[in-house]
Amino acid sequence: MKIFTFIILCCASVALADDFKAIDGKEYKNVKVTRVEPDGIVLISKSGISKVYFTELPKAVQERFHYDAANAAAYSSEQAAGQMALQNQQAELRRKLAEENNKYWTGQESPDQQNKLPAPAAAVTGRGQQVEVISHGAQVDINKHLALGNVTVVDFYADWCPACKWLSPHLEQMASSDPEIAVRKIDIVNWKTAVARQYHIGSIPQVNVYNRGGRLVGTVVGGDVDKIKSYVAQAKTSG
Repeated sequence: MKIFTFIILCCASVALADDFKAIDGKEYKNVKVTRVEPDGIVLISKSGISKVYFTELPKAVQERFHYDAANAAAYSSEQAAGQMALQNQQAELRRKLAEENNKYWTGQESPDQQNKLPAPAAAVTGRGQQVEVISHGAQVDINKHLALGNVTVVDFYADWCPACKWLSPHLEQMASSDPEIAVRKIDIVNWKTAVARQYHIGSIPQVNVYNRGGRLVGTVVGGDVDKIKSYVAQAKTSG
């Protein structure tokens, strides 16, 4: 309740537009503070959404938003616990599905039980390479999901990100209209998840473009579709 109250009170500090400079010199210009959390501020700009942690900001900014290290630590612990619970649920679901599949293929289920198993999803035709979500917050090895021989577009996103929702149909249209393009989507869920930390995601949407041989050609932070298409064109001819 204390942390929740903190977030509500800090919403009063949200400005229409502002500039911030991190301790390491990185600048965030003409951004809006859309949310103040105990451990940092969430910024939105024309290019997307970023979260900057108070430990990365000068003391004056920390004081402006009433940063408290103890509250931040408690909030981070809550977020980590929630993410761990989600990952455990996903792991348990995968385990149960694996057990059911194993019973099916080894003949340990009765015919009636076998008939209750979901049928394999039908292949989607006429849509080029399939658009696939490969992670919901958990660590993932992108290299294992690249469509080698074709261009792979990896989209880091979150359901609560407006810019991500705007960009997503553009990427899906690219895949549906060009059989040489595959789209792999990674839902970071929040800024503290394992996959967000694994790939050092500080702003979304972020799009990585890989060539036919699996080499990273370029990264686009924000919804610049033309720049993404430019990297895709390079990827088609670079390997």
